[in-house]
Amino acid sequence: MAEQSAYAILNVRKGADEQEIKRAYVELVKRYDPEKHTERFMVIQSAYERLRDPRKRAKEDVFTYNYLKGEFVFAPEEKEEDPLPEVLARIRDLERQLAEQPDNPAVKPALILNLMKRSYRNAQKKLWAEAIKDWQAVLRLDPTHQRAKNNLFFAFVHLAYYYALHDLTDDAIRLWEQALEMDPENLAIIHNLAIACEQAGLHDKAMKYWNEVVRRWKMELDKRPDDEYLRNCIIEVHKHHGGKALQSVPTPETKQEAVEQYREILKFNPNDFEARYQIAATLMEENKFDEAVEELKKLHAEHPKNLDVVNLLGWAYLNAGKFEMAFNTWRRALITDPKNLAIKDSITRARLAVGKKLKEVVHYTQALVHFKELLKLMPNAWELHYEIADTLLRKGDRRAALAEFQRVLELDPKNKLAKKAIADIRLRA
Repeated sequence: MAEQSAYAILNVRKGADEQEIKRAYVELVKRYDPEKHTERFMVIQSAYERLRDPRKRAKEDVFTYNYLKGEFVFAPEEKEEDPLPEVLARIRDLERQLAEQPDNPAVKPALILNLMKRSYRNAQKKLWAEAIKDWQAVLRLDPTHQRAKNNLFFAFVHLAYYYALHDLTDDAIRLWEQALEMDPENLAIIHNLAIACEQAGLHDKAMKYWNEVVRRWKMELDKRPDDEYLRNCIIEVHKHHGGKALQSVPTPETKQEAVEQYREILKFNPNDFEARYQIAATLMEENKFDEAVEELKKLHAEHPKNLDVVNLLGWAYLNAGKFEMAFNTWRRALITDPKNLAIKDSITRARLAVGKKLKEVVHYTQALVHFKELLKLMPNAWELHYEIADTLLRKGDRRAALAEFQRVLELDPKNKLAKKAIADIRLRA
């Protein structure tokens, strides 16, 4: 959302067809010679490519406000150039007459005509607030007045669009909601409200509008199952809200929301990598390690060189209690990429964690296996030598423990824990 809209860069409306987009692009390239304006040209080129690609355009469109096409409509007599003071005087007089003679059939039509005359002048001057008051007054007098209805609606949507583009989001929401009352089925307005409410931090209201947008898009997709653009629009909404759920304060509810959003994506694209990866990652956070393993095994089979998948699979195995499978997974990854720091870090942290856990449950020999394997990677880590020494001491091998504590002091001469341990061993000798 932070990136400038491709439509704004090319100066075309959302919904522009391919020819309009191409014409706008060609004009801008003529204006900004690629050799003289390289940086600007690259921005223009990127915008053009985003709008040419159905998937990229879908992503663009999901978070871009819709501009509703339409014109203000006036009858010829409403455009007549009567002097404004005369129009204002007639309005005042007719309002007085209406109050005094509410049943006079001639008063109301005359008042409506003059209100429309004034609204025309206000609209010409772009005094939208004043024009809106006039059209609302007309509709109070005649709820069926189509020109006033039309003009009021487009004043709401156009002014809201202007406010939204200038970050006056609260005003935009207020006007679009008024427009929606006039046209409750207008999907473009509902979509605009979803974007605006989210930007304003109105989560519940935004989700209500987003859910309606997606529901309507899905209905359309049922009619046009081959429409890849529409399919990608739906996917982008679910992807966006899945990501938002993961970024929020982690609770069982937000994690479940994230999984549900990503599972919805798989209904439309069963091979979506991001959705499958995030489902697995969220299952990990929910401590559903066996389920995560199954998801990641399938993903790994399809993307064997993706080290992010490999790394997460290793942790899934580890947390599921399948230690050797975890380390074997990481070892195979290091064969592919021996310098991968993320994999090395995972092995280090995992070996240390497993070793400590085994030590605490009195599996000393197994703990030592992990510590010594880790020692191959970190021969001069005093913390590791201390863990080995402590494990040996617990096992009853005081001589070997003493040697390891002395090694700790060689690496960290001021280590108080090692000094105390050495003193205790010698005291008991």
